[in-house]
Amino acid sequence: MFISFPQLFSPTPASTPSTPSTLSENSSTISSLRIKYIESSFTSDSPEMRAICACAKKNNIAALIGADGEIKITRRKIKSTHMERTIFGDGSGASLLNVIDLLGIAKVGGLCCWEHSQPLLRYHTYTQGQEIHVAAWPPIFPHAQTPNALWSTAAEGGMNLTPNPLYRRRLSPHCNAIQSKRTVELIDVEGAVMYRTNGGGITAVYGLDESQISTSTLGKKEEGIVITDGNMEDITRTKHFLNTYGHYSRPDLLWICVDTREKKHIRPQC
Repeated sequence: MFISFPQLFSPTPASTPSTPSTLSENSSTISSLRIKYIESSFTSDSPEMRAICACAKKNNIAALIGADGEIKITRRKIKSTHMERTIFGDGSGASLLNVIDLLGIAKVGGLCCWEHSQPLLRYHTYTQGQEIHVAAWPPIFPHAQTPNALWSTAAEGGMNLTPNPLYRRRLSPHCNAIQSKRTVELIDVEGAVMYRTNGGGITAVYGLDESQISTSTLGKKEEGIVITDGNMEDITRTKHFLNTYGHYSRPDLLWICVDTREKKHIRPQC
């Protein structure tokens, strides 16, 4: 069994008020909440993470943790989006290596949120041979609820960015976090352009033809699990017709140059 999670599943989506007036009026409150958020986050070698790994091993569940309970990959979002940059920094070259071969499952890769708008990043992900693409998103709401926000930040736009299995020939879990009522109260988002209500869940799994193959009775404000089965043989069958990094590509004419080195503050060479 493979299970995937939304962006910032723990400790909680890092929503912040996104109108200048709200930010200026509540700057001290927002600053204290950001500090609390950072202090509530845990590292990949923390007791909390070790407990999650132990749970995965006990129940034979793979995520980006293997069913053996070992963390198989860690990465950071290549570029944090807009207000996220008040908390998060940039990912380095090693975060471009975002596909792993989970024994007995598939080659699994993923991107977060608006990373799906980056053509070069997406193409580099395709070329690593992924068979399951985890699209991890924060809460996203119908555009009618956030009419002053960009359409691509709304549910309709995010779902349009995510699937595209036609090009990459992959199964695609689209995973959304839920914004709780408590979070809405804490960050005082009334009148904000985005994240001004609780909810935001539209998790689904998309098949190779971009159609939704999962069914769920979860409401947009409910946390839960969306379950579906995928036929991995369909990937090989469809790649026979279209493989954008294989037989239907021209690397002699178009290619990308990638630097996957981790850029440390202290290096032996300049």
